[in-house]
Amino acid sequence: MPPHPARLVFFDATDLHWCPEVGNAYVPQGEQLKVDSPGKEDPWRALLGSLIYPTGEGLYTLHERKRHQEVQAHLEGLIQWKPPIFWIVVMDNAPAHTTPKLDDFWETHKAHLQGVFLPTYSPHLNLIEHLWRFMRGQMTRTQFYESLPAQCQEIVEWLETLPFSRFCSLMGIDESQLLILTEYSQ
Repeated sequence: MPPHPARLVFFDATDLHWCPEVGNAYVPQGEQLKVDSPGKEDPWRALLGSLIYPTGEGLYTLHERKRHQEVQAHLEGLIQWKPPIFWIVVMDNAPAHTTPKLDDFWETHKAHLQGVFLPTYSPHLNLIEHLWRFMRGQMTRTQFYESLPAQCQEIVEWLETLPFSRFCSLMGIDESQLLILTEYSQ
């Protein structure tokens, strides 16, 4: 049994590129979709996210890279965010998540969190992947921002204001059932 009240959290990282992704779009026949871009310059940031189930709350951090150091910093932020909680962290087997360089961190914080590593090639089991896909469709596909920091800021604000009903829809959850479960668990 965990030493504190436990919460399930789905963790993953995604890249945010200044060059917009070109997705499906309707254009008149014979015309090509034009999307502004910075040209050859394509800086990027790593967006690390922890999506709390079943509440839909999330902790999102931006980093210049996505190595084990950034994973550790994000998980430390998760521990500090709600200190009396024991976190069950579901994550994939990315090298930055499973490196032996994090072994001391996991051991030091075993009273606060436990990693649950998903099988290889199973992104469908990590609920935050649904959020990343939806975020890309709403915020990065065929959209150009004046700068990478502006893009990152707008995405974080969008994540913080995502309606609970939309979260439930993304996860395939009946919102009324989830509200009962959430009240019961608190």
